Amino acid sequence: LVAFLAVITVSSCMKNEDNSGIDYEKEQQRIDSTLKAQAAPLAEYAASNFGPTAKKDSATGIWYEVLPSTVDSTFEYVSYGNSWVPVVANVKYKGQLMDGKVFDEKTTATQMAINNVIPAWLYIFYPKNSTPNSFSGILPDGLLKGNKIRFIAPSPYCYDNKSNETIPANSPLVFTIEVTEIKNQN
Repeated sequence: LVAFLAVITVSSCMKNEDNSGIDYEKEQQRIDSTLKAQAAPLAEYAASNFGPTAKKDSATGIWYEVLPSTVDSTFEYVSYGNSWVPVVANVKYKGQLMDGKVFDEKTTATQMAINNVIPAWLYIFYPKNSTPNSFSGILPDGLLKGNKIRFIAPSPYCYDNKSNETIPANSPLVFTIEVTEIKNQN
């Protein structure tokens, strides 16, 4: 009985942490606070820089505008369990900070494994999924060959509170993407 009470006492004092020392409750509070703080500036940016068809994804806070383009809708994403079969896409893209500074740009199509990109791109590329507890993107059919899209994403879906020589920490990012080819990853 004493051993049982000791286990309960110790376990009730433990934080929700794994071996990395991350307090997931505090981390989620930090992320929620960042999303809330960035909501108004992202809405203002979208209103000033996107067209009247811009939409906000309520689950992520990502603002996006699907640009006029000729789309080849023959490709279909394949679901696998609670996710999607990974895809490889040839894309042209531009990444910018909110002040317009370009930090990355590919004007000729570049092949990318879409599962190896920042979360904002995953939400933009993969389709909505109605299966409970499954990863769900933003667009009904996902991005297809020929699609052009422009979006601004809150920093937790980009590089979050990390920085490098071109992207400051906690920076929402703006992307314009054109898909020139897409296929399931082999």
